[in-house]
Amino acid sequence: MNMTPYIDPAVVHSFHVMLFQWSLMTLATILLMSAAWWLLGYFNEEVDTPQHITFDTHHPFRQIWMLIRHRIGHTPKARVVLWWGLGAFWLIDGVLQAQPAMPNNGFVQDVLAPTVIGQPPWYLRILGWNIQFWTDYPIGADVFAVILQVGIGLCLLLAMDRVWGKIGLWVSIVWGLGIWFLGEGMGGILTGSATWLSGSPGSVLFYVCGAIFLLLPESVWRDGRVIRFGNRVIGGIWILAAFAQALPTAGYWTGQGLSTPFLIAASMPQPRLFSDPIHAMAVSTLHHPWLWNTAFVVFMFTLGVFFWFQRVHSWVLVSAFVWLFFSWWMGEDFGVMGGIGTDPNSAPVFALFIVTIHLDRFARHKQAPLKLHTQTFFTLER
Repeated sequence: MNMTPYIDPAVVHSFHVMLFQWSLMTLATILLMSAAWWLLGYFNEEVDTPQHITFDTHHPFRQIWMLIRHRIGHTPKARVVLWWGLGAFWLIDGVLQAQPAMPNNGFVQDVLAPTVIGQPPWYLRILGWNIQFWTDYPIGADVFAVILQVGIGLCLLLAMDRVWGKIGLWVSIVWGLGIWFLGEGMGGILTGSATWLSGSPGSVLFYVCGAIFLLLPESVWRDGRVIRFGNRVIGGIWILAAFAQALPTAGYWTGQGLSTPFLIAASMPQPRLFSDPIHAMAVSTLHHPWLWNTAFVVFMFTLGVFFWFQRVHSWVLVSAFVWLFFSWWMGEDFGVMGGIGTDPNSAPVFALFIVTIHLDRFARHKQAPLKLHTQTFFTLER
């Protein structure tokens, strides 16, 4: 199977020209807005606004940097990690969307078209409209997607908890749901053959979940409710993924059905260092589907139960990250191989979500023995 997309140099040149022009217009707009912001701050410097955080500078970018430093010291570290993690992922997605194959037919044929397989008729028509739109306007649509996703990433990285940062979160939710519904085929959940091994229910759905968590008040992060609710979300996703993997109608109890995700991943253009283990996995699942699918189902269901019932010990987290890395390599092919990857796929974003949920908890556990030891020391001194 040849998965190498055809690239027309003329289309790539037109894409780069339009991307440069639109980027200049976007940058000029941002600079004008920044200048207006600076002028407003300069002429209203005597106005007393105690409800806002102020710094001894009127330079807009220096204010952004000082605000970032201030927020890092006053917000839960896990929340900062999620802000920057989502921002970095959106930036990566924007860069991947600018690959030469995207404005060519590679994006439509190898990314959008496969999502229609097995979909119900009513949804198939909607996906067909989206494919037709990208076919008619491949360059303009791709330029818009690149600029929007890079813009979301910059807003999250540079404007944490400020107006532009919250705008970036809301835009990421709307844009992410649009991508999930129109670009990812809802992760294939309506086809009856969705599998975590291929990235279902879709990485962008985790982007949306992360944005929703960041819109929650900081008090929810500080009192532990984020940990409890986040564990339920993670556990529920893995339990549902286990049931989807175990459905007889999904075909994963057969060698042909279970080996297909691995064969697709192995067929992507990539170094043999990455493709050979995937191909070996495909051969093994082809000959022993019951053994492997039982292992996949039991592993995901067990992880889901431990997360759902808040029994997330260190070995559970290690097992979760091992499974995420396995599925990211063997099934998702790191999400970026072949020149047509639009994002790193589900496993890295899900790993970020898990790290975010449990970062503050482990920090508190690490400090607890020290506090107990200090109290005992002073008690003995007295």
